[in-house]
Amino acid sequence: MKINKLTYYLLLLLLIPAYKLDAQQFPLTSEYVFNPYALNPAAAGILSKGEVFLNYRKDWTGIDNSPKTFRANGNGCIFEDKMWLGGELMLDKADVFQRFKGSLSYTYRLQMASNQFLNFGLWGDLYQNSLDVGGVNGDLDDPLLKDKSRVNKTNFNAGFALIYQWNRFNIGFGVPTLFRTKDAYLAEASGNFAFEQEYLFHTSTIFTLSDMVQLQPFFVWRRTTNHPSSIDLSATLIFQNRFWLTSLYRNSGTLALGAGLELTGNFVINYLYEIGLSGINSKSGGAHEISVGYRVLGNRDFSFEKHAKKKKPAKKGAYYNRNTYPTHPDNYKPRR
Repeated sequence: MKINKLTYYLLLLLLIPAYKLDAQQFPLTSEYVFNPYALNPAAAGILSKGEVFLNYRKDWTGIDNSPKTFRANGNGCIFEDKMWLGGELMLDKADVFQRFKGSLSYTYRLQMASNQFLNFGLWGDLYQNSLDVGGVNGDLDDPLLKDKSRVNKTNFNAGFALIYQWNRFNIGFGVPTLFRTKDAYLAEASGNFAFEQEYLFHTSTIFTLSDMVQLQPFFVWRRTTNHPSSIDLSATLIFQNRFWLTSLYRNSGTLALGAGLELTGNFVINYLYEIGLSGINSKSGGAHEISVGYRVLGNRDFSFEKHAKKKKPAKKGAYYNRNTYPTHPDNYKPRR
């Protein structure tokens, strides 16, 4: 049964991250379980593959005009498996509200030892918030809305992160939103939107349970200034390195179940369904999230270098199981 419009607007004010009453000021995604770049742009190059992913998420399925989010992201090598460029486009829409994000990232991958790497990522973000005034049932004499059909505001921000990788284990820390808006709490009306500083910590690894089954536990902690922390705990079972099942718990009272498959030709597809377990989350309906992607075999096939260069001989001991995420065939090959 659908929830009526009055209830919808109450939920909108209570839940939408843009109003900064949630733990996060931007839409969350669970895509990172198999696409780490979606969580932390410093993860570019961890799989030593170029990647392109499309993602669609529909929240609050029990509510009309509920939020929906479209994402496209990817990354590729530009120099000898050391330098990687990436980017993301995101469009988040909830009834009369819309937010667009465009991001460009640079990652440098430093080999510290034969089986240890340190990734440093830096990125810049462009945001545009839009309000469809024609769909607002409010005081149109408000100076922010008067004589306008749509209100658009643009702002910029940046972020950085580090990821340490040792064999199949990795640990990362970052500040996805580096700059906080100084006038975030001014009393007077303003058409500008505010940023709060964000922090991110995550860690994961892969355990081999048998010749055909691996287990990937994943922990993610997010914190936005002046908001509660958000914690994700997930476990992914990987079968024959081609098919995986995921369960995820978020401390906001959400349980997610998902499944994914790597198809012939390095195409990847994943579906995840989130269920609210308590409080208002259990009344708004679940969330559907589907992703499709393509991984390029080897960084040389996804390079932006203008001139081919002679491949340097690999350092002794450099070939090893480097992957810490599912669906990477080289992850389970013996060392040479």
